[in-house]
Amino acid sequence: MSLHTLATALPTRLAALAALGLLITACGNDPAEVNAPAPESDQTTEPSSPGDGEEQGDDGATGGGDAEVELTIERSLNDEESLSPESGYEEGTWTLTCAPVGGDHPDPEAACARIDEVGAEPFVLDTSDMMCTMIMGGPEVVRVTGHVEDTEVDTEFNKVGGCEVDRFESVDTVLNP
Repeated sequence: MSLHTLATALPTRLAALAALGLLITACGNDPAEVNAPAPESDQTTEPSSPGDGEEQGDDGATGGGDAEVELTIERSLNDEESLSPESGYEEGTWTLTCAPVGGDHPDPEAACARIDEVGAEPFVLDTSDMMCTMIMGGPEVVRVTGHVEDTEVDTEFNKVGGCEVDRFESVDTVLNP
């Protein structure tokens, strides 16, 4: 009789485990969201009013739409890291202004365009409470102070941990053109 119980209980338990596995796998994943295309941009669809002082170029970008930016970018190396810095990375200090584009940044046009795309978020993002991979991306350290639009900026970018590496790379044209 115990053989019969074992023979009927095992398939029932396996079926329950399989169902639980499927439930856990699908938990929180809406198939429509997983396969949905990424949004094309964060721009609003409101048309600009004629005579607002901005001219549109052939690519649809506005000539006067740059964010008001004034930053000091201080680049250094973490001496405690045994990794080599990214090719072309040099210590030093730059200034960057946008609207109008200027400063002694090596590529202020590209840097201002990137800030227009990402806004102030990378400059104020706090990754200290985020779960991140434990990777060492390099010894690069960049201190950025100033403002992006109305947001005061006083932050350090580095490549210690996956979240910080991603944050650094999100504004790479500003930090390491």
